Amino acid sequence: MGIDIKRNTYFLISIGAIPGALFRWQIDQIFIVNIIGCFLLGFFNSLTISKRYKLTLSVGLCGSMTTFSGWSSHLYELLSKGLYKLFLFNSISIVLMGFFAIGLGHIFGKKLNA
Repeated sequence: MGIDIKRNTYFLISIGAIPGALFRWQIDQIFIVNIIGCFLLGFFNSLTISKRYKLTLSVGLCGSMTTFSGWSSHLYELLSKGLYKLFLFNSISIVLMGFFAIGLGHIFGKKLNA
């Protein structure tokens, strides 16, 4: 029974990961796609939906759409070009905007549940 649950979990996450990766690829703007993903993560996590839908939407879709490695690569490019102020601005702004977006998504999700 444990193997079936794991397979089901992997399948549910994969169902969300495929469109998340495609969405990230289509937007191709790390900052924008991460903010959208953070908003959606806050939104989906605040909904009263089953765990399997949360796995698909939060872990699969949002996890695949947002990307720490892509953001880190972008920051590395800024540093290697000597754009230190832009590096600092991007480092701070994406974190702050991400927290704000998650909070905003959470608020919208709670209002939808009410």
